[in-house]
Amino acid sequence: PWSALERLRRRMAVPGGLAAEFVQTFTPAGFASGEVESGRVALQLPDCLRWDYLEPYRKSYLICGSRAHSWVEGEPRGQRTTIEARHEMGLDLLLLPIAELRGRYRAAAQVATEGQLDLVLEPTGADSPLAAANLALDLERERLSRLEYRDREGNVTSFRFSGYRALEDPEAFT
Repeated sequence: PWSALERLRRRMAVPGGLAAEFVQTFTPAGFASGEVESGRVALQLPDCLRWDYLEPYRKSYLICGSRAHSWVEGEPRGQRTTIEARHEMGLDLLLLPIAELRGRYRAAAQVATEGQLDLVLEPTGADSPLAAANLALDLERERLSRLEYRDREGNVTSFRFSGYRALEDPEAFT
């Protein structure tokens, strides 16, 4: 699983970055369905991500290194904070070095019938707010097609990605 994740990251760390569409679903513990949001994501791995939510409410998040910026359309100003990827659920999976992830998670992999490799990661530390993370890697396109994580309370956040292409906006991370 670790070599597959490392290869995926290398393939997604293209000069100029990547863009894709996403659909995010947050399903609270005990519920069968959840809140759905969608938009665009821009990736410049290993350390920049930008999420532009378009539906149902426009908002954006930009993370480069340890600086995080967020803004909501119509608000007079955004927010800027300092974060550590190792303390943020889901972000650690995309931003921390593989060697560090190996110490944080137990990993298993299995090939799914639809040409995807499913990775299941479980935290090794009891203090992690994350209970499990699942990543689906599209083997043909060598892209992340799904990222899903469950917290210790049973809430599930799922991202589905599609339409990968070269990032055309040179200002996406400024």
